[in-house]
Amino acid sequence: MFLSTLLPVLLARALAQDGAAVANGSSSPEGTTALGSSDVYVIQPGDTLWGISERFLGESEAWPQLWSVNTYITNPHWIYPGNQISFRLGDSLNPPSAVMGAGSGLASGGDAAPADGTSACGFPAMYDRTYPGLHLYAPGVIGTPSSLNLTGTVYGADKPGRNVGEGAYLYVEMSSTPSYDCGQPLAIYRRQGGKLKTGRGVLGHVFRVLAVGEVARVDGKMVTLRLRESYSEVTRGDLVGDAVPVDLALDVTPPGARGLEANVLARLNEPDQQLAAVGETVFLDRGAEDGIDVGASLFVVERRDGLAQFEPEDAKLPERVVGRVVVVRSEPDHATGVVVDAARDIQVGARLTTRPNGE
Repeated sequence: MFLSTLLPVLLARALAQDGAAVANGSSSPEGTTALGSSDVYVIQPGDTLWGISERFLGESEAWPQLWSVNTYITNPHWIYPGNQISFRLGDSLNPPSAVMGAGSGLASGGDAAPADGTSACGFPAMYDRTYPGLHLYAPGVIGTPSSLNLTGTVYGADKPGRNVGEGAYLYVEMSSTPSYDCGQPLAIYRRQGGKLKTGRGVLGHVFRVLAVGEVARVDGKMVTLRLRESYSEVTRGDLVGDAVPVDLALDVTPPGARGLEANVLARLNEPDQQLAAVGETVFLDRGAEDGIDVGASLFVVERRDGLAQFEPEDAKLPERVVGRVVVVRSEPDHATGVVVDAARDIQVGARLTTRPNGE
């Protein structure tokens, strides 16, 4: 179900729960915090991630950390009354932090303390947890019309709306008569941004995978597709070509020590903006020829003051891990990854490595 269909459902559900209290069902008087003993806060009308971070963590700028560990929140600007935020308040000995509860999917953005409570030299280890069979979505690819075999255009649909989704039939006009089999999967794409370049040359454009359909019939150059899975709205004029895997399950492991290096070349969401978050698809400027294979896990590192997120890195500061990216597709000269951990939003151009601090 794509976003334009999903939002009304979520909004109706949120309005039905408007005014809900804490996780244990007790109400919270005005001016007090609605927090239960389970370290779960139930979102109240008028709440924002910024305000919740300020109230419980003492710092509004900590909202990316809170967002990164509550992975059901796809857009930090859209949170709904009645939904829950998980984190740990802390006490007189332990500072407050945003942490995942037991059994949650992605890792915390907080630093890990030594088990015995003592201090240790260097930064604490971060993002070294293993996630067996983690489901990841990467609805984007770098390519060209020829590499993706974009020989079709959405001509029409059986639904009256401008945007269509799962279950709809699309009428696709092909540039020549195809030889598709019934049930053959095809993907619907939309090009975004300009051409991407590395030191090796031009790679192509970012193409968003809007949906995957299967061939229902072929009438000369007109192919009928039944939409099987939607990741975004599909409209007339979108491009059709070969399908690529979007929904993947990978064993995410700690980064190895082979000395792999890369940079974030681009992001899928809002490509004209610079920041990526947990769950987002990003593209790397290195690929299989550089030893970066599917399943490779890399730390995101930076040398930057916390108040200078958009400033150039500061060589005077030590390198610190701020996130982790796992590779889901690898081409000879580039790769596609998904952000699985982040202490803050990750910039386009961010450095990735398997050996932080030059280890």
